[in-house]
Amino acid sequence: MAYKIKKGDTLSGIAKANNTTVKKIMDANPSITNPNVIRAGATIQIPGKTVKTPPATSGTSTGVVSGTATSYAPGSTSVVNTGVSSTGATQMDKFSPEQLAAKFGVAAAVLNSDKSLQDALNKILGLDGSGTMITDPELQTQIIQNTSWYKNQTDTQRKFAFFKQTNPGQFAADLQLNASEIVKMWSQNGLSITAADAIKYAEQLMQQAVIQDGKVIRYDKAYLQKLMADSIKFDKTNTFEVGGKVIYDLDGKLETMAQALYERAYDYGYPSTVSNDGFKKWFEASIRGLVAGTLNPEDVDNELEQRAMSLFPGLKDQMLRGQTLRQAADPWITTIANTLEIDPNSLDLNNDLVQQALNYTDDKGNVSPMNLYSAKKLARRSKDFDYTQTAKEEKTNVASIILRDHGFLA
Repeated sequence: MAYKIKKGDTLSGIAKANNTTVKKIMDANPSITNPNVIRAGATIQIPGKTVKTPPATSGTSTGVVSGTATSYAPGSTSVVNTGVSSTGATQMDKFSPEQLAAKFGVAAAVLNSDKSLQDALNKILGLDGSGTMITDPELQTQIIQNTSWYKNQTDTQRKFAFFKQTNPGQFAADLQLNASEIVKMWSQNGLSITAADAIKYAEQLMQQAVIQDGKVIRYDKAYLQKLMADSIKFDKTNTFEVGGKVIYDLDGKLETMAQALYERAYDYGYPSTVSNDGFKKWFEASIRGLVAGTLNPEDVDNELEQRAMSLFPGLKDQMLRGQTLRQAADPWITTIANTLEIDPNSLDLNNDLVQQALNYTDDKGNVSPMNLYSAKKLARRSKDFDYTQTAKEEKTNVASIILRDHGFLA
């Protein structure tokens, strides 16, 4: 039987309505080479059946679904006019704009403003002059994916745009909540951020990833941490000097982080074995790295340990067993400090006596700490020993003996 194809028909729909198969219809009509592309107005033969008109699914003009989004994924509740060419029939029996929206997150406002997307939809609907509607979902997908709109955006960008356009109230509430969380993060670290920047970063995180100049840029936790690290200021407002050494006055979590960093640096003798400018650069870079997540405390410890081993090779074995440089050097520092009658904590590891005691080179060129007795004798020979109470008493006793021996004292 002959059947004239109507706009919106599909071969599978015609076959189902007439209790036959797509293959049998194609066998009876050699001119049909693609089961997904049929031309309205053409007449085909239905093998051995009385022709029935397939049921039509009504819709409105070439629209795209606009509806509520959940977790920034598009949903569908209604069809809206998109402004795409209305030439031709207003019926879209088999093409589902809802499917397009669900797959690609196309909001009406986005479709109206993007010519490549309008052209693609016109092609799918046969409104491009071909008169042929494309009903195969895979072909529809290929056409959409070849648009500049699709190629220049990530999936999350498209979903973000759809949600923003179709559910502005919920979008605004989510945006404000995310911006508030960002402000809270900055505040906990003793940092300040403008409302405009917080909203900007919140929008970026909601998009998750974007395409710029052909490259994918990801907006994630690492991105936010780097922004926060870059916002840390080290200037006259939070730094000052004591005895030529820079002290950092930070707030919130940064204060705790800075204190821990100071302690580790002290344990490995870093502040006392590097210039003030060198320590300043290292400290600031370490704080930013720890905040950004590009460094962790173990990285810092390893860096300090390796440097300490290179400066004090004689203590390498002790440090490899888990001691810090201060712990390993403590017996020699304590011996020298007691001999000089000063607080051991006041002795820098770059002190000449400490350096000589810890990096003693023997006749064979081996570097190792000298024994503690030798370290004590080394300290006694220094000029600093002359100012100790022990030195004064010893000199007084020697003078008394000399005077007595010469009969000047009874």
